[in-house]
Amino acid sequence: MARMVCVLGMIFVHVPDGFTESPNYSFDAGGLGFFLEGLLVEGPGRASAALLSVISGYLAVFALIRSNGSVASLYRRRFKSIVLPMVFWGGVTYLVYLLVSQTRPTFINDAVSLLDTLNIIFFITEMPVGATMHLGFLRDLFVCILLTPLLLVLVRRIPWVLLTLLGLFYVFEHDQAAVIILRPLVLFAFTIGMTLAVKNVSLERWDRYCPLFIVLSAAATAAILLVNGGAAAPVVNFFASYGLAFDETVLYPIGRLCGSLAIWTYLPVFMGGSFQRWVQHYSSYLFAAFCSHYLMLTILFFAVWLPLFGDRQSPFFIIWFLAAPLVSMGIAVVIVQMALKVLPPMATLLTGGRVNAPKKPFIDVARRRAQGVA
Repeated sequence: MARMVCVLGMIFVHVPDGFTESPNYSFDAGGLGFFLEGLLVEGPGRASAALLSVISGYLAVFALIRSNGSVASLYRRRFKSIVLPMVFWGGVTYLVYLLVSQTRPTFINDAVSLLDTLNIIFFITEMPVGATMHLGFLRDLFVCILLTPLLLVLVRRIPWVLLTLLGLFYVFEHDQAAVIILRPLVLFAFTIGMTLAVKNVSLERWDRYCPLFIVLSAAATAAILLVNGGAAAPVVNFFASYGLAFDETVLYPIGRLCGSLAIWTYLPVFMGGSFQRWVQHYSSYLFAAFCSHYLMLTILFFAVWLPLFGDRQSPFFIIWFLAAPLVSMGIAVVIVQMALKVLPPMATLLTGGRVNAPKKPFIDVARRRAQGVA
């Protein structure tokens, strides 16, 4: 359930709007719809990547245990479930934008070298800003998986030293200069998840503080919107004088912490209800929705929505924005179901093994063999 909420929340950050630059959300810009966008993007949208990384780290510990300590087995399974889909969807997106770039400039026109082009799909040294950028999260997640055996040793021996160092690394490193991990947030949050698992921390212990976390998350989001609108300019300039971004160094870490706790502790409200049943039914399509959402939403936006309703300046844009996560899920379901009918192994690739082709009943196999003999 947490994974579903996180991925749907992350999609809010990537909704195409017909403009090349990301909007600057603040209290004094736009109307009610724009304000609602800002709350979702700067609140649960930004917190979702952190919480999803924590969950991945938590589950990585048990995945290693299930592998009976076989690191090679863990690496092999995660390569198939993370890297192969990342490369596939990145390659498809690149080809689509390569065709589009023949008629109009796209983000791939900024790739001036072979390494720049490879980074669009493989994220070797950086995450280029563009249609594949969200897939870079998978690259860093796989690196965390590769580091799991080392992290597990350190978490068991010096957890607080490790978390402190990774926390500082996250807060003060934002320019992708550390090639091993392009987004230090992923490694930091992943290690937090591992620590929770190793220390056998009760994940329900914070539930009673849910109202407090929601208030803190709302306050952190409001602070981000205020600073985006020009508040605390002297403080922002002070951080900038030292080469630091005030939002990345202070505001976003606080917002992600409070937002993650608010999301996690609120989820028990949905346990046993229709939302949980919906999650159980569609969770196997979630990974495909994450990988494909930006490409599919962009195609749908420029082919259908923009000609009919216009871009961000349209009063109907908020409908498109709010519907984007569910639309992405719907498209993913259609794509995977079509793959199952046309080329079943493709469905396995698209979803990283989360949807597999149905096995042929034994009786059908026996019948065909008998017919072949006859």
